[in-house]
Amino acid sequence: MPFWVYRMTNDPLKAMLMADEAPAPPARDLSFVIAVMKRVEQRRLYRNLAWLVLGTAAITALLFLIMPYLTPALTAVSQSIWPLIIITTVAGFSLVGFESTRRALGLRF
Repeated sequence: MPFWVYRMTNDPLKAMLMADEAPAPPARDLSFVIAVMKRVEQRRLYRNLAWLVLGTAAITALLFLIMPYLTPALTAVSQSIWPLIIITTVAGFSLVGFESTRRALGLRF
């Protein structure tokens, strides 16, 4: 017999340790588990929402400060850049359409 058996005075613990089969897993309270998971997800949602609001407010404040200086430069540049914007847009849409069609048909290149 192992040495710890002689020192044990707790009979249920002794019976559990000396048993040949593993004890059954403890019962789970599903309503408690779901309630805890709900609180964890709500906390995560509120934290992510707070970061999104803070980031949006920071970007809005930054744009509010920068746009009066940036608008004249963008207006001057945009007159000569329209053809490039149109060509890039058409090429981008064509590439996305080609890729989605290729995947839908199962083609490999």
